[in-house]
Amino acid sequence: MEDPEKNIPVLCLGPKGSGKTTLLKKLQDAEGIDYTYSPVPTIGTNIYDVYYLNKNGKKQSFSIREVGGEMAPLWSNYFDGIEKVIFVVDTSNLCQISAAAVMLYTLLAEPKLKSAKFILVLSKMDAAYRQMRNEALLMLQYARLCSELQNKPILLEASPLTGEGLDTLRTHLAETKRYTKTAN
Repeated sequence: MEDPEKNIPVLCLGPKGSGKTTLLKKLQDAEGIDYTYSPVPTIGTNIYDVYYLNKNGKKQSFSIREVGGEMAPLWSNYFDGIEKVIFVVDTSNLCQISAAAVMLYTLLAEPKLKSAKFILVLSKMDAAYRQMRNEALLMLQYARLCSELQNKPILLEASPLTGEGLDTLRTHLAETKRYTKTAN
C-alpha cells in the first residue's frame, strides 16, 4: 500500500522565521493564534490537513507539508509530485527578503517544480508593516518574475494574526486536483 505522507501535493517553504507555521495553523482554524502566540521554529517537517467546502457544499480536505527554513538544503527531497508551492516571505524583516529572493529563484529554476504553481505569500502584512509591501516586491523583483515566467506566481498578502488573505489562499489551494479527500 502506498504511503499517504509521500503523496502530499502542496509544499510550504520559506526562510526560517517567515511565518509558515503560524500561517498554516491559522489556515487550519487552530485556536490561540493571536498577538500572544509564539511559535517554535520547525526543525524537520509538519503536515497540516486543511478543510474547506467544495462547490457542492461538501466538506473536503487537502494536506500541506511544511518544511522548516533551517532545512533548505534538504528541500529538494520533497519535490516529487508537488503541484503547488506556498512560498512565505516575512515582509516585516527587510534583511531577510533578499535571502528569500535567492531561495525563491532557486525553487523556480528547479526542474522538478517546473509544472508546480507557486503562491508567493507576503506574510505578517499587519497594519504596521503595510508600507513594507512595495519594498518587498522590489527586492523580490516580482515584476521581473511576472514578465519572464510563463507560470507566474500568484501573489497573496496575508496576516495570520488577523486572518487577512487566508480565504484567498484556501481557495487557491482547493484547486489542487490530486489527493483531495472528502471529510467526514
